Amino acid sequence: MMTRKLAAFRGYWMSLARSVLICCTVLAETGMIFTQARADEINWRQFEGASIVWAYDIHPYADAVAAQLPEFEKLTGIKVTPELYPDDAYWNKLTIQLSTKSTSWDVVGTGIQPAWDLAPGQLLEPLDNYLNDPRLTAAGYDYQDFFPALRDALTWKVKEGQIEPGSGQVWAIAHGFENIQLLYRKDILDKYDVKVPTTPPEMSAACEKLKAADPAITPLGVRGVRFWSSIHTAAISIARSYGVHDFVLKDGKTDTGLDSAESIAFHKDYVDMIKKCAAPSFANDNWYQVVDGISSGRTAMAIDSNMFGFWNDVAGKPGSGKIAFAPPLRAPNSKNFESNIWIWSLAMNAASKKKGAAWLFIQWATSKQVELNGAVAAKLVNSPRASTWSDKAWLEYAAKPEFNNFVDTFKTVQDRAKLAFTARVGFAEAMNAWAVAMQKMVNGADVKATLADLASEIRSSM
Repeated sequence: MMTRKLAAFRGYWMSLARSVLICCTVLAETGMIFTQARADEINWRQFEGASIVWAYDIHPYADAVAAQLPEFEKLTGIKVTPELYPDDAYWNKLTIQLSTKSTSWDVVGTGIQPAWDLAPGQLLEPLDNYLNDPRLTAAGYDYQDFFPALRDALTWKVKEGQIEPGSGQVWAIAHGFENIQLLYRKDILDKYDVKVPTTPPEMSAACEKLKAADPAITPLGVRGVRFWSSIHTAAISIARSYGVHDFVLKDGKTDTGLDSAESIAFHKDYVDMIKKCAAPSFANDNWYQVVDGISSGRTAMAIDSNMFGFWNDVAGKPGSGKIAFAPPLRAPNSKNFESNIWIWSLAMNAASKKKGAAWLFIQWATSKQVELNGAVAAKLVNSPRASTWSDKAWLEYAAKPEFNNFVDTFKTVQDRAKLAFTARVGFAEAMNAWAVAMQKMVNGADVKATLADLASEIRSSM
């Protein structure tokens, strides 16, 4: 079953990549592609003749860069070989390649959480020296143009083998990201006169109304698998508005906050919502099922990455023009929502023998023009650069009627979007345990007792 799913999604990405290449050809003809540096910038040909390998997950964000590679090679004289792997295979291979200090990969794609486990072992190259070297980084690169939340999330210290966030070194550069939003089928909610909910209790009430009106519709799609990815979308975003923290400082020591009064209150509301709203398959649902449900109309609403709604609103898609956007749910007594972020980033293998060429590639791939080209042509939905979100070409495209309120909702949510987790080595183990506990509570286990057991398990492994 999983093989068929991966094959289907590989087919989707390959189809999207072909579309990307066509779009980029059009852009090239209009002169928008980044083709040469200004005379007063760096010497882009200082590593001419080098050959590097860039490894990444098969993903539209990777396609956005791959489609423009001929321009980079023309600019620099550096040959780039992409190695793109299916999702599960890539993350396993990334850990093996870097932990064995293999030199075969020079630039790698990563997220924040995987980087937390890689940096303490000196497996990633800190990038500050490259960013701050005028011989290597063009004056127009403008690192401050990246959204502050993204820069902050990718900056930390390594102290005694543990991550210390807040300041330190830059470990990766964002080239795409996701914030968490409520996606909803405007056609379904309008048909049954259901208002867009803003809190878990409101969502529960909306779900009961939808089920009464049409039992064939699943009211809400959310991830529920026993893996931390099911926590990092809906659960953590909503939990933070209740005042929940995965880890806290107590008497100068790190402790978990998952057995707090705030956490108990959140989980009672969230579990009740899941029971009333989610599909019976909740425990096995990952992003594949969430996306399929909202795009096909079998699901009325979803809480997940905003990019999924955008891609399925594209003209010609079955859900085109039917998916609208709203901020994620918030606690009933909170004035504000919270939205977690996942950052697709480019990092440098510390074992690379071609670091100069690798940095030029990272710099180019995350430059203003390449990010804009990716947004306009390659469906790089969330450019990490603020300049993209004020660019006329991107806004004209993203504000087309079929995308409904995508742009306005992005700007509203991004003002509050930030990393909701505490940076630390061993993150995945604790969050996987949280996902397992969530399933137990949905299946009827006592909330307070289950959270006490979860907190005890996390403390024993710290």
